[in-house]
Amino acid sequence: MVLNLKQWVVVILAIITDVMLVVFFALALGPYWLTPNTNLLLPFWQLYVSPLLVISIILIPTLVFLWIGWREKITLNMFLFAIRLGFGYQFVAAGFQKLMDTTFLASPGIISAITGSTNPWLQGFGNLILPNYAAFLLLIAVGEALVGLSMLLGGFTRLGALGGILMLVTYLLTLGWLSSSVLYINQLGPLAFLIVGIFQAGRFLGLDQLWGPRFDESSNAILRFLGWWT
Repeated sequence: MVLNLKQWVVVILAIITDVMLVVFFALALGPYWLTPNTNLLLPFWQLYVSPLLVISIILIPTLVFLWIGWREKITLNMFLFAIRLGFGYQFVAAGFQKLMDTTFLASPGIISAITGSTNPWLQGFGNLILPNYAAFLLLIAVGEALVGLSMLLGGFTRLGALGGILMLVTYLLTLGWLSSSVLYINQLGPLAFLIVGIFQAGRFLGLDQLWGPRFDESSNAILRFLGWWT
C-alpha cells in the first residue's frame, strides 16, 4: 500500500503521540505498578493489568490520527471498542483487586463514609446497611468484576452497560458529596456506558459479535430477549 504525504504525516504523529503517552504513564505509574500490595493474593495485580490501561489510553488518539488519514476505514465501532476497553480495564482492575484483597471485608470502608454524610437520608441509608456491610462490599466487588468482564470480552454488553450505569449512579448519589472528582467522574461514566449500550459495542471485536446475531434470528423468544442485551 502506497501512502500519500498526509497519511505519512498522521502515521508519524500517531507513533510519536503513542510513544510519549507510554513513556508518560510508565514514569508516572511505574513505581506504583512495581510496588507489591501485600494485602492482595496477587501482589502485582496492578502491574499485570497495566497493559490494558496503556492500550485503552493510546487507542483513542491513534484512531483519531488514523481517521484523518483513512476516514473511510475508521468507523464508529472502533472508537466504541476503545471506550469499552477502557471501561473493561477500570472495572476489572478495581473489582478483582477488591476480591483479592484480604482486608477488604475487614472494615465497613465506604459504608462508613456514607454514614458520615450530612444528608439525613444518606445517613439513614448508611446506618441501614452498616450491620451487613460485608455483604454489600462483596456485592460491589463482584458487580465491578462482572461489568468489567462484560466490557473487556464484549459479552452481553448492554447488560454490562446497564450494570455499570446503576453502579456509577449509586456511587454518584451516595458518595458524590465527598469531592468534586468523585462527582464529575460518576456523572460522565453513565453517559459513556449509555453510548456503549445503545450502539451495541460488543458486536465489534467481542463475544456479542459471535452470538448476538444468532440470538436475534432465533425463533425462541427467550434467545431473542437475550440477544437484545448483547
